[in-house]
Amino acid sequence: MTYRIKNWDEHFEKSQSRKCAKMTWVALPNKHDGKGYRRVAQHERATELFTAWVLIVQVASKMPTRGLLMDEDGPLTAADLADKTGFPESIFHLAFTVLTQPNIGWLERVAGSTLPAAGSVVELQDRTQQDI
Repeated sequence: MTYRIKNWDEHFEKSQSRKCAKMTWVALPNKHDGKGYRRVAQHERATELFTAWVLIVQVASKMPTRGLLMDEDGPLTAADLADKTGFPESIFHLAFTVLTQPNIGWLERVAGSTLPAAGSVVELQDRTQQDI
């Protein structure tokens, strides 16, 4: 399964980041009153979820196609994220389950297991609705 951050360009790209070929930082919104955020904050494992989310955003900012959790080897798994960040694999499994739920919708499941060609527009099929 391949995951991407929903609306990456709208929420995480800024004029400065669009000029960078290699990211060493990411713009992280500080909105704390959205429905998705409030639902994450009220979850019994909120601290683990939000930690996983911030780490996912950071890793996604460094991917060949920003926002898409896929590198040259293919889709990133919870184990890959754990290896890259040093945090437990279990928090990423939790994040994949909870953050793809329609009432939160921070992550999307998409079809595709190879990176788009260089310079192409990413148009991967959104499977979120198909899986419901």
